[in-house]
Amino acid sequence: MFIEWMIFSLHSCDIKFIMFIDWMMLMFISVVMFISSMVMIYSKEYMMMDLKKKYFIMILMMFVISMILMIISPNIISIILGWDGLGLISYCLIIYYQNMYSYNSGMLTLLINRIGDVMLLMMIFMMLNLGSWNLLFYSFNNKMFIMMFLIMLMTKSAQVPFSMWLPAAMAAPTPVSSLVHSSTLVTAGIFLLMRFNKIFLLNSMSIIIMFFGLMTMLIASINALMEFDFKKIIAFSTLSQLGLMMLMLSLGMTNYVFFHLISHAMFKSLLFLCSGVMIHYMNSMQDIRYMGNLINETPLVVLYFNFSNLSLCGFPFLSGFYSKDLLYEMMLISNLNKLTYYMLYLCIMLTMMYSIRLTYYLIFNLNMFNSLSMKFDSFLMNTSMCLLFYMSIIFGSMINWLLFSSLMLSIIDLNIKFNLYLMMLLSSSMMLIMKIIYIDYKLFFYNLINLLSMFLYLLKISLYNNFNLLKFSQLLMNINDLSWNEYYGSFMMKFILNKINLMTFSLYINKFMLMILMFIYFIMGIYLFLYLYSLNKTL
Repeated sequence: MFIEWMIFSLHSCDIKFIMFIDWMMLMFISVVMFISSMVMIYSKEYMMMDLKKKYFIMILMMFVISMILMIISPNIISIILGWDGLGLISYCLIIYYQNMYSYNSGMLTLLINRIGDVMLLMMIFMMLNLGSWNLLFYSFNNKMFIMMFLIMLMTKSAQVPFSMWLPAAMAAPTPVSSLVHSSTLVTAGIFLLMRFNKIFLLNSMSIIIMFFGLMTMLIASINALMEFDFKKIIAFSTLSQLGLMMLMLSLGMTNYVFFHLISHAMFKSLLFLCSGVMIHYMNSMQDIRYMGNLINETPLVVLYFNFSNLSLCGFPFLSGFYSKDLLYEMMLISNLNKLTYYMLYLCIMLTMMYSIRLTYYLIFNLNMFNSLSMKFDSFLMNTSMCLLFYMSIIFGSMINWLLFSSLMLSIIDLNIKFNLYLMMLLSSSMMLIMKIIYIDYKLFFYNLINLLSMFLYLLKISLYNNFNLLKFSQLLMNINDLSWNEYYGSFMMKFILNKINLMTFSLYINKFMLMILMFIYFIMGIYLFLYLYSLNKTL
């Protein structure tokens, strides 16, 4: 169903606001609404002691509205409303706690997202000669346009060269991380890629999309295994799932990816909300090495956390199992080369490993940090988490029954199917062996671990450019606002006007000058009288 609203028409160019209503849009909006309502309830108690909590809720609401604006429209002109709204409001949310780390993270996020915005504007100008910006009706054969579109989607969904802003955005409050990095901001790019998937497949871009997806999966999984910041681990796991979705979109599996997208949003937002409660209890400590023994202190939250973690691993009959297994099965029966298979299996192993590592640190680790003093029962936070918990258990099977009961049934060899579970078992045992191995052996691989945990130096490169840009902007400020430019610009005009004013004032004070002026006025009056008299005579 298309609803069009013509804003204005210039020659043959119609600038319209288009709403495209189909099952995918309605389902995604309902998921976004549900998760954002849970986050609103959660943040009512989470931000209870905050002075600017009304401002926080308002920004969160604006964020959800701009997301909805982006979902409902296939038109680039109206996509830009939601697209820019998401970028700017996410910046406001990241710098909410005003400190140096937040400002750096916010600036990094904003600058990387600006790359995508510039691509979007260039696409708008390139489509000007077509007379419409409705992408659904066109099948382009223009590589430059498609590359711009791909870069725009990759910046928003944090694929590999542009992925450093996602862990940096953890500087935001936890409800924001839950909303932004599970269901809304990072899935915006994936959603648009699903919408306009046929354009990419027509231009045979699937290999490039597959490469970026695989790289994102691999690097994010390795980083999640090396990281100690609680929220960053969950952010990296989101990143690896986004990589998986990109990979599957390169094979043209739009509906399956959409299914994984919405089921992933449910359990990932629950993971974030649980992490928020735990960090609350731990006196705002985010390092997982300080955590541990939480099963005795907060059994309910740990239960929620473990279930969502197992769902992320694809544990049978939880929400993640239905979507993830379906994706892997569809990939196994598609025509792919061996390297991609091996990489995928490696990523499955790594997912299991970082999930087990996180669970180990939270539950079995010895706690050296007195957190009992912070413990309190929070009704609203528990309510929102409980609802998400139910959804992360039943949602997968429910949507599977709704979407895929009549679509396609994949029947594959039991041995191939068993490979997946073998990988999971292998990764669990590897995690135990790594725990038992003596620390000297770990130090032997110190340089490799350092290289991998630095995101292959992507963090350094991003921050270096960021620093250079800030220095350049300081130079501009020094030249413009604090130097001669300011003097010759705004002050010069004021200076000249003051001088003219003083001159006229001095003329009126001087008696001799007044006499001369009176004489000039007298002569001018006589001339005017004579001119009018001669004019009257001729008439």
